[in-house]
Amino acid sequence: LFDACYRENENIVKYLVENGADINKENNDGEISLFNACYGENENIVKYLVENGADINKENNNGQTPLFRACNFGIENIVKYLVENGAD
Repeated sequence: LFDACYRENENIVKYLVENGADINKENNDGEISLFNACYGENENIVKYLVENGADINKENNNGQTPLFRACNFGIENIVKYLVENGAD
């Protein structure tokens, strides 16, 4: 799921989630797939993850959130979506 989000493969993301992938599973950095989705500009994947229970305010091991990641990469539409949906 992490890799599918990073590569912006929307069909694979949906397939994995629909077949039981843990949407809030953490990697070694304490990040969930939503962090990887915020690297790219595929707002549909970000929305899909949030709508299916991704922790929008999850902090990684450095205290950064998906909102921080989207801001850091300057992806305005994702920043706006995250804020509108409760990101701190």
